Amino acid sequence: MLLGILGHKFNMKIDEDAIAPLFFTDGTFNVLFSYPENVLNWLKYLKADEEESPLKTIFLNEKYSVYGLMQEMDKFFRSRDEISISRERGDRLRLSQKDGTPHNLEKNNNSYFIKEDAVSRIVKFIKILSKFTGWEFKEDNWAWKNLNLFIFTKGDFKGQGKRVNGNNFNELMQKNPLSWAMTSGDNIEYTLEEPDKLF
Repeated sequence: MLLGILGHKFNMKIDEDAIAPLFFTDGTFNVLFSYPENVLNWLKYLKADEEESPLKTIFLNEKYSVYGLMQEMDKFFRSRDEISISRERGDRLRLSQKDGTPHNLEKNNNSYFIKEDAVSRIVKFIKILSKFTGWEFKEDNWAWKNLNLFIFTKGDFKGQGKRVNGNNFNELMQKNPLSWAMTSGDNIEYTLEEPDKLF
């Protein structure tokens, strides 16, 4: 969506090698064939068929058949899997356990830092993305230490035995969730600022 919007304001070139990591972003590759009507409507809305649109390279690329695209995705996944460890895929930086206790974090006086092995893995993944997309990785723009720790509460409707309806949705909105997403037709996942608050 951002590429579609920005591509009409700025001259952006997307290299064909960037297709796999961009399809990987937020599970786009999963959505393409699960919701084709919705995807086609969005592509039309974002004017992906226009010559200057960076989305044209990604979604209307004549080079990639479905089989060719699967091969590119597989190549990308193999690169990611080379840096994966047990219970932690190479594209993820886990910062907490399910119970909220810190993971991959260490305390230093009143702040936290991300453990060196975790930083190394995520930097390797960012460099993989950089290699595929041609976008420069500026390591100085990333912070790995002197971090504040906030503990929030995750929840979902299914886990509480709630149905997705107007009353339950309004009740959630009254709690001012930090984030929420409708992950299926019968569930909403959300994060509340408790016990800690950002401000």
